[in-house]
Amino acid sequence: MGPEGVSPLPLLLGNSPWLLGPGALVLAFGAAKAGTALCNEGRNMVFAKVTQGAIRRVSTEVFSHLHSLDLAFHLTRHTGAVARVIDRGTRGINFLLSAMVFNVVPTIFEIAVVTTILTIQCGPMLGVLTLGTLAGYMAFTFVVTSWRTSFRKAMNKAESDASGR
Repeated sequence: MGPEGVSPLPLLLGNSPWLLGPGALVLAFGAAKAGTALCNEGRNMVFAKVTQGAIRRVSTEVFSHLHSLDLAFHLTRHTGAVARVIDRGTRGINFLLSAMVFNVVPTIFEIAVVTTILTIQCGPMLGVLTLGTLAGYMAFTFVVTSWRTSFRKAMNKAESDASGR
C-alpha cells in the first residue's frame, strides 16, 4: 500500500483492465512452454528405459553373433565398418521405436477419430474425401521418401567405407 492507504497498482496500470491482458498472455505462454518442456522430458525419461532395454538386447545378440563367427570373417572385414553398422542399427532402433510410439500410432488414432466424427456429422462422402486426401498425401510422401532413401544409402555406404579404412 502506498501513502494514505492507496494501492499503487491502478497508478501503474491506469484504470483500464485491458493493460493486464498482454502481461497475462505472456505469462500464460511462458507457463505453457514450460509445461510442454516438462511433459516432453517426463515422456523421454519414462520411454528411455524401454528404448535402452530394446537396444541393449539387440546389441547383445549382435555382439554374441559376431563372437560366434569364424576367424576368416574377422580377418576379411574392417572392424570399423562393422562397428559403424552396429552403431547405425542401434540408432535406427531408437528412432523407429520413438517414431512409432509418439508419431505414427497417435496419428492413426487421430485420423480414425476425425474421420469418424466427419462421417457422422457431415455424411459419408466427406469421410471418404478425407481418407482419399490422406491416402494421396501418404502416397506422395512415400514416393519422395523412397527417392531420398537412395541418397541416404549412398551416404551411409560412403561413411562405412571411410570409417572402415
